[in-house]
Amino acid sequence: MGFPSGPVTLLFTDIEGSIRLWEADSEAMAEASGRYNRIVRQKIELSGGYVFKTVGEAFRAVFADPAGAVASAVAVQRAAGAEPWPPGLPVRVCTAVHSGACAERDGDYSGPVVNRVARLLAAGHGGQVLVSGATYGLLAGRMPGGIGFRDLGEHRLKDLGRAERVFQVTGPGLAEDFGPLRSLDNPALRHNLPSQATSFVGRAAELAELRSLVSGGSRLVTIAGPGGIGKSRLALQVAAEVLDGDGGGVWLAELAPVAEPEMVARTVAAVLGVREEPERPMLDTLVEAVGDRYLLVVLDNAEHVLGAAAKLADALVRSCPRASLLVTSREPLGVRGEHVFRVPSLPVPPADLAAPGRLAAFESVQLFTERALMYRRGFTLDDINAAAVAAVCVRLDGIPLALELAAARLGSLSVSEISSRLDQRFRLLTGGSRTALPRHQTLRALIDWSYDLLNPVEQLVLDRLSVFAGGWTLEAAETVASRGGTGEWQVLDHLAALVDKSLVLADEIRGSTRYRLLETVRHYAAECLARRPGSELGKTRAAHRDHYLGLVETAGTHLRGPDEAAWLDRLEVEFDNIRAALAFSLADPDRAEPGLRLAVGLRWFCHLRGHSGEVLEALNVLLERPDAQTPTLARARALTVSCHLLNHFGDDSMIPALAGEAVTIARSLADAAVTADALSQLCWFKLERGDLPAALAQVDEAVGLARTTGDPRLMADLLGRRAVFKGEAGNLDGAFADNQEALAHSRAAGDNYRIAITLANLGVYEVAAGELRAARAHLQEACTLAGNLGYLNMSVGLWQNLGLVDLLDADPRNARRLFLNSLDRARATGTKSAYFQAALLGLALSVGADGDPAVATTLHGVADEHYEQAGRVCEAMEARLRDRDHAQLRVTLGDAAFEAAYRRGRSLSYADAIAMAAGPAEPDPAVASAVAVAVPPAGQAAGGSGGPLSEREREIVALLADGATDAQIAERLFLSVNTVRSHLERIRDKTGARRRPEMVRYALEAGIASAAPAAEG
Repeated sequence: MGFPSGPVTLLFTDIEGSIRLWEADSEAMAEASGRYNRIVRQKIELSGGYVFKTVGEAFRAVFADPAGAVASAVAVQRAAGAEPWPPGLPVRVCTAVHSGACAERDGDYSGPVVNRVARLLAAGHGGQVLVSGATYGLLAGRMPGGIGFRDLGEHRLKDLGRAERVFQVTGPGLAEDFGPLRSLDNPALRHNLPSQATSFVGRAAELAELRSLVSGGSRLVTIAGPGGIGKSRLALQVAAEVLDGDGGGVWLAELAPVAEPEMVARTVAAVLGVREEPERPMLDTLVEAVGDRYLLVVLDNAEHVLGAAAKLADALVRSCPRASLLVTSREPLGVRGEHVFRVPSLPVPPADLAAPGRLAAFESVQLFTERALMYRRGFTLDDINAAAVAAVCVRLDGIPLALELAAARLGSLSVSEISSRLDQRFRLLTGGSRTALPRHQTLRALIDWSYDLLNPVEQLVLDRLSVFAGGWTLEAAETVASRGGTGEWQVLDHLAALVDKSLVLADEIRGSTRYRLLETVRHYAAECLARRPGSELGKTRAAHRDHYLGLVETAGTHLRGPDEAAWLDRLEVEFDNIRAALAFSLADPDRAEPGLRLAVGLRWFCHLRGHSGEVLEALNVLLERPDAQTPTLARARALTVSCHLLNHFGDDSMIPALAGEAVTIARSLADAAVTADALSQLCWFKLERGDLPAALAQVDEAVGLARTTGDPRLMADLLGRRAVFKGEAGNLDGAFADNQEALAHSRAAGDNYRIAITLANLGVYEVAAGELRAARAHLQEACTLAGNLGYLNMSVGLWQNLGLVDLLDADPRNARRLFLNSLDRARATGTKSAYFQAALLGLALSVGADGDPAVATTLHGVADEHYEQAGRVCEAMEARLRDRDHAQLRVTLGDAAFEAAYRRGRSLSYADAIAMAAGPAEPDPAVASAVAVAVPPAGQAAGGSGGPLSEREREIVALLADGATDAQIAERLFLSVNTVRSHLERIRDKTGARRRPEMVRYALEAGIASAAPAAEG
């Protein structure tokens, strides 16, 4: 049979969910599969196509004519739609069509076009015909009447390559309404996988095996191999292919920029949105936050922090039963349960093979040929260059990075010249047995060779670029690499040359170009930089530090302003570089001031986005340096920022000394802004330690100083804090007045952060005034604003205060849920403000109002213990509620039972307390013998019998019975989607109901009431 070659069109088909259908009814599926196979094969052959491969129900066919491929796909869908399939067996066919040049060998096709049509097929739905932009462009009105194309826009497919324009075929007999494509742009697929500038070539067998490992229960898989072998790209492709929309998604943690082992856990935590807790190891916080979430974490480039990566992987595997890890490293982690997958080189041809057709079947040749097209237009594998291409692939051992670097030389050398030059450069390494040489030696020799081809200025620029961590912009490169005889405009030219030669990679991200070095190249260039004479290394790192210091200080003028979000995102993107700049500042023997300024500039970024632990540690070290002891404004600001961060995220016991010194310095320098700021930190500390008179005595001075500065943000901050103090003192009119003025300043400055805080504070004082409806409105408005802008820390206090409103408004169940959410967010963000203790107290109060009095008393013991440990006291209203509840519980239980339950709470762990508060209202077995009160059976609630389900699980089932999606349930209950899915998994285990219709039936039979509100009449 004569299969077409060259530019062809491929049609792929498959039955949607075929594995599930086989499992549901294998006998009926066997019959349906046979009928489906006959339909597909017949329609393909009638349209002039050739079936070149079948795997189960998956058909792969090739057409010389794109119109024939589309006509065949339409015919398959029409026939499948009209076929009377067995009852209860919905056979829906997915079809995809794509065109391009493919390599054909012995009736099989390979290459990027094959990979892309497979990804296009995976993105579609049963009954849908998808056509790529490449195929659409070839049709040009050649389809028969009635057949049309709906433009679905550009989509990132799971090959992580360039976005593909996708069209859906429309016409008589074809379904038209489908859900969103299963592309990487689908919001249901949660991930942070980056796009790749080049296509993924080969590795079909490795992909299949790794996909089977990751999906089949191997929870720790390490992809091991030498540098440049393609570990990272393979891991990203596996991660993309297993991404299916279930669970918590797939998250990439790039460890290459991480310089210190202790930063491994912090890097992973940052990717997962887990915030640091003071006085607690980051790894412990991370493990607790991951908990039982379903997710896959990809740890990329772990070899230089192997011990820390192994410790993290071991902890997650042992303590997080649903989390999986995919690791890339030059050597295995050495952890129990680790499955090591060693990546081989790409297959290379026999050294004497020179036939282009046969060579094209080898993946190393495919990679070299495709990359060659990027540097020499029209490059093809032919009789003239075939032997040289084969020699290059063999001599470079099929290492992908080496092949790509070699292909980059085609801009100035022929393949034969590249091959002969490789012989010259590898002369030292070929004296003995080639097979005995470590592969990284070959890669290093290739980098030596590529480096030697650069002119001296390009070499210098490359060396200087090695100080960047994670990536950089053109502006950053111009600043850092333009010293000496290299001007800024020349840097652009040299950078472009380095990109052309594949030593620097350029990624386009949302319309902007970001540059990066492959890690092997970065290490190589860093060694070269360190060997340069004089102080070149120190000057380059100082230039890098100064650039990011400027960026941070510029961002500081925009944070808490109308364009805050963009600047927060920019700092987040650059944080690896900022961290490197901070590390250099700590080690800089010459000056502490730049480091102090850098840490001070990160104040609001840390407050709003995290990383406060790192910055606090840096401030502690910098402030202790001898050259930082001079009473300068920089020191005063650093002391004040330390107080601010400690108030929210750390041990605040040092605040009086730090703030006192800052006030003294600022007064001596007549700086009103820093004096007011430092006084504010000191006053807030005194309030939280119960010394309200002292706070009130100094806050007026701070407000007065702030007014003299004319800074609306500072004035709003001080007025807001004074409002809190006045409210605590019972001066609600004064509190309202200060809050209204703070709100006016904040709106004028576009300070959304302070607007949200002020709205929340207004709500708090409306609660104190008994105006619960107005309080709820202000607090919910603040909550919406904080959620939209990503103010995660603020949610801790907002949910705590909303819980208090529900408690006072006789809704203790919802109050308990909000208090639990507040504590969950506090744990995730590392927040240790007074809201943390207040939420614990709120839990006790809500359980006391609608639960077991012994449990409520135990939780009161927990709350009081945490207040004492923090050295804080309850606010006035909460103190009154606490005292009243204590008295009522003592009457209900009796003195002996009350004391027993309360003592248990004083010694109960935080985790056990949360588990107790989150569970159903039933007696605590530890104090049951001392408590003589009647309680409902486990799982029973006022509305009916819920069987084995907890209160929260009943809420979820009720909402699900009303037709709510996971996301809608999460929004309604103030939970994350992952938490909802974890609850659903437990509900399935308890009830045996595996699918949603079964859960709805269970809800009806169990008498679980609808969660929908009653209609207003």
